[in-house]
Amino acid sequence: MQTLPESRLISFSLRRGPEMNPECDRLSPFSLCHYYQQMTGEWVRPDGLWILDSQGASVYANEDMAEMLGTTVSDLLGKDSFLYVFPEDLDAARQLFATKQAGNRAPFHFRLRRVDGGPIWADVQATPMRNAADQFIGIVGSFTISTLQGEKK
Repeated sequence: MQTLPESRLISFSLRRGPEMNPECDRLSPFSLCHYYQQMTGEWVRPDGLWILDSQGASVYANEDMAEMLGTTVSDLLGKDSFLYVFPEDLDAARQLFATKQAGNRAPFHFRLRRVDGGPIWADVQATPMRNAADQFIGIVGSFTISTLQGEKK
């Protein structure tokens, strides 16, 4: 079995920041992280990764996702993902979930509610997951913090 170089492992969304990323130091000098840092002078790292079951409960989240929502991974796991949505956005969130259940893979822009009640806008790439019997079993999502607010044009 062929193993991919470490640089190929950074394949989901990326977050930008004004300072250099110490995490890049542990990666291959050919990684996307190093490439972006050399081209722009900014660092990148993977953003939030969140996996939901077929009912919308959190079954996996990385540290970045928990940080985006102002919580911890252990507090996030098992909770209904709709708890992190503003009440006025709940219908839109449920509709997006239903479109993912139906197989839609299109990215979207959405406002999430942090634990402290504050908003955070994210660009989301959410992909439906299906089992061998083609039954919907959940969604794997990559969340990138967005500086844009509101609906993208």
